[in-house]
Amino acid sequence: MKFALAVLFLSLGLVSAHLRLPLPKDIQARHPHLMTEPINTDADFVKVVGGSAVSDGEARHQIAMLRSGSFICGGSLIGASTVLTAAHCVYGYENRPTSFSVRYNTLDRTSGPTLAVAKVNRHPSYSSNTIDYDIATFSLASPFSPGTNAAVVELAKSRPADDSAVQVTGWGRLSSGGTLPTKLQKADTLKVVSKAECQKRWGSTNTITDRMLCAHSTTQSACNGDSGGPLTQNNVLVGVVSWGSSSCLHATYPNVYASVADLADWIAANP
Repeated sequence: MKFALAVLFLSLGLVSAHLRLPLPKDIQARHPHLMTEPINTDADFVKVVGGSAVSDGEARHQIAMLRSGSFICGGSLIGASTVLTAAHCVYGYENRPTSFSVRYNTLDRTSGPTLAVAKVNRHPSYSSNTIDYDIATFSLASPFSPGTNAAVVELAKSRPADDSAVQVTGWGRLSSGGTLPTKLQKADTLKVVSKAECQKRWGSTNTITDRMLCAHSTTQSACNGDSGGPLTQNNVLVGVVSWGSSSCLHATYPNVYASVADLADWIAANP
């Protein structure tokens, strides 16, 4: 089966039918047959692949990232004035913080308070070719106000154990059609896949580095629009949604996340 590597990114402001970022350049060169799938924005409502609605208080750290007023990615509150997200969500806009805003304290990406962004910090080693070091932080213009759905999440100090359960939340959608859900969704049947097994499954398509964490389920998955959002275990942030198959939900290929524990020093130094 042909498959495509896709960062799980989305912008409603784009007019093209192909709403994902391009495939990494080195992967295009090695696998020229791989193509992302078009998104049918007129299809019936869909949600995070196989997910269910999040209830009040379940994902208080979750934010919706807006660029020029349009939803683009997810993220997590990790400090009073700090958001953690994916580097590919801000790539090319590092020097344009006023392009971004953060919506928080809501389960509905279309309503709720917003905060301006004062500074964008993208990991300097991020590679759009390999999608390594795929993290960034926002320094908010003012602290957020705690609420029913607004609180700082604890950061993982170590990687989660292989085969342990993790949860991803977001407003992302399926890869082949459907509008974005307005209500926050969760996928909680995911299991951590070892680095060796993840590399075996992805083969030569891309390298699974020490900064990456893999998780998989045959019934649930993160998808485009979930980029930058949280992968958690017992309410601790262990990963940031990064990349995966263009089909999102796939029987073989795990989705890949930036590993919070392995990037902790940089995160701490860039609030």
